[in-house]
Amino acid sequence: MTKDQKITGGMNDRPQKDTIAQSGAGIPDDSSRPIEADDATLGRARANLSGGSARERLKEEVQEEIEKPQRGSA
Repeated sequence: MTKDQKITGGMNDRPQKDTIAQSGAGIPDDSSRPIEADDATLGRARANLSGGSARERLKEEVQEEIEKPQRGSA
């Protein structure tokens, strides 16, 4: 088998000298569809990424622990 001979002809078939995952120079070949998201999905993503929601959940958990009785079953 020569150096330039193809090893596969399947889904991963690409030229041997080609870059992987559009990491090369130039404009990327992004032929995929744009992401479609509604306002509710965007709001949830912003809340998760901003870190505010985790802080609010922690505050709620601490408040619940404070409100539980000191002794006995809760």
